[in-house]
Amino acid sequence: MTGRSVGYVGLDHHHAEPYLRTLETLPATVTSACEPNADFDVSTVDSLGDVPVYDDLERLLSSESPDSVFLTLPNRDTPAAIEQALDAGVDVFTEKPAARTADELEPLLERVAAADETVCVSYPWQSHPISRELQELVDDGFFGDLEAFEARYVASQLAFRDTDHFIFDEDASRGGILQWLGIHWLQLLTRLLEDPIVSVNASTVAGTDGVDVEDVATLQLETADGALGTLHCGYHLGEGVYDTQLDLYGSDGRSSWDPMGRKFGFDGETTLELDDVSGDWACTPHRTMTHEYEPAPGYGGSWGKEFVEAFFDACDGASEPPVTLEDALEVLRILDAAYESAETGEWVDVAFDGT
Repeated sequence: MTGRSVGYVGLDHHHAEPYLRTLETLPATVTSACEPNADFDVSTVDSLGDVPVYDDLERLLSSESPDSVFLTLPNRDTPAAIEQALDAGVDVFTEKPAARTADELEPLLERVAAADETVCVSYPWQSHPISRELQELVDDGFFGDLEAFEARYVASQLAFRDTDHFIFDEDASRGGILQWLGIHWLQLLTRLLEDPIVSVNASTVAGTDGVDVEDVATLQLETADGALGTLHCGYHLGEGVYDTQLDLYGSDGRSSWDPMGRKFGFDGETTLELDDVSGDWACTPHRTMTHEYEPAPGYGGSWGKEFVEAFFDACDGASEPPVTLEDALEVLRILDAAYESAETGEWVDVAFDGT
């Protein structure tokens, strides 16, 4: 991976500081920044350093020459920012989900396909060592036929969060906890399941005064081969507390994993539980695999760093980006179906290729 200059766009975001700390550990230098919100005090971003800060992306791109831009902007503004960067010949690393809806993102796919530049959408949980182990188990046939799955992403109540921020604004973000946190497990499931999610039945509740978007969401999901699963996400807990789970059930094996732990962070350890049903592990049918985190700064710690490294490798032509716009579009189509289902009370098919 060669050294790269980076323009950071969107400092008024919960992930800006962690991403900047990740970049400090890589052969990359943040040489400029942009924050469109004039009310945000950019001096509060400790890891930014002494770089020129612009009030819009067009001014940054016309005044600076970054190799890449990192975008943590409102979902509403991200597609246009991606297009601006591509027009300037700049690679793009963008916060998920990269748009509010599939229709907003889809027009960019043809533009990216014709461009020399690289676009990567930040879904770094797929780089976690346990996620990789699960993928290997799926590929090796440990689960047999995947029949069911269960996911949970529960976080602290909105009373402990800044609900004036744009991530809780319907126009800027489109959705709430499903589109902000639950989406991580949706994306990871699209990687791990052997066939696509094709149908969704969802219920959402916007139960916090003054907040337009949902703070609770429950989804039923069905794959093309008939596997059934659920995802529950909600702002239910005390300050700084999390409750997460990702379980897979197959004809030959089962896995159980708490990705987050009680407190958000990337230290300590996490454990994957496995149960063999096929008889291949007759002596020890129940096994546990413990991953001990190597302390590292930034978003996702060491495995978050690996995800950004993979993006830079893709920029250098060594590989494909770890998550493409096509991958992000698949997730947005599932979200589109979920929000439509929550409105109609019906099962909704997930659109594919414009259908």
